[in-house]
Amino acid sequence: MVKVYSAQILALVENMKNVLKMHEIESNITNQYLSAAVGEIPPHEAWPQLWVADQDFERAKKIVEEALRDSPESQEMLICPKCGEEVEGHFAECWNCGTTIN
Repeated sequence: MVKVYSAQILALVENMKNVLKMHEIESNITNQYLSAAVGEIPPHEAWPQLWVADQDFERAKKIVEEALRDSPESQEMLICPKCGEEVEGHFAECWNCGTTIN
């Protein structure tokens, strides 16, 4: 087994597990309950982790990278032409003033 993904929030790891399952890749989540050990071990090592079989690793890695690249968090920030607020690139309108963003 090889670790293919890790995140501080269990729901993100569970979501990625579902993404892999849609591509017919089986995976296992570890460290669901390890957050209590933070302080004794480095925080990133206590995060929930997603593991796949060795033979699925390269394919799973590409799927994970693509899913992360397409996530809203990876979208560019736009500046509203009317009020100057930052707006996430996947929104069509400014959250502050309602102006349509191109």
